[in-house]
Amino acid sequence: MKTRALVLAASALIAASLPVIADGDKTVQNLKGSVSYQKPSKAAKPIAGQASIVLADKDLTITGLDSEAAVTLPDSSRVLVGSDAKVQLAFFNQTDIANAKFVIYQGRFRFNVEHPSGAKANYTFQTPTGNVAVRGTQGDIGVADDGTLSVNVYELSDPDLPVIVSTKDGQTFTLNVGQGFVGNFINGVVQGKVDDLKQQAVDQFSPDFGLPDNWAQLKAEICAKLDAQMPSKTVGIGPFSKTIGGTAPGC
Repeated sequence: MKTRALVLAASALIAASLPVIADGDKTVQNLKGSVSYQKPSKAAKPIAGQASIVLADKDLTITGLDSEAAVTLPDSSRVLVGSDAKVQLAFFNQTDIANAKFVIYQGRFRFNVEHPSGAKANYTFQTPTGNVAVRGTQGDIGVADDGTLSVNVYELSDPDLPVIVSTKDGQTFTLNVGQGFVGNFINGVVQGKVDDLKQQAVDQFSPDFGLPDNWAQLKAEICAKLDAQMPSKTVGIGPFSKTIGGTAPGC
């Protein structure tokens, strides 16, 4: 009984030391597993399961294996943080445009940057390879242990506002709906490529976040476009032959 009372008292003390969450706060929630937050030059502090705490500018969110967190910002945008990840919310401010910057050190992330009530957004995700500029979209960003940067785009709130990847060596890559980017920073040069999304590109994020809600429809549209680009072929013999279009690999 005495031990239980001490545990309850310690839990109450920790809870009392955390800021009370109010409307308009930036927050991070422990969705599962081991999640902690860290202030600059301070030790990391764990967040209890399903609990949320106020996140300040420059705070870091850190997850362990088989863990997941959610960072929610006042403009209703949300960034899911996958397993074994580390990310810093450098800043967030909002006037007529919501401006935010995240610094990604490692891990996988799914972002949903929204335009509530017609507002505009200007988000930047800084990675070791380059910056990813997001104006309003849903997609994934991954930074692997070897520094490989992967970006998938599933939705755009405005087709005239694509996702832009600006690499450290000055290259710029534009990503529209259904496209992905993979790049490596090697010997001072980024070797990167934009391509139509394949199942494999999406599957690297699905263990953490599942498939995107619109992936079935998006995949069908991508495959239809790729199939139309494939050379036709003739099947059958003589009068029973017919010409059909090709099928793109993976479709």
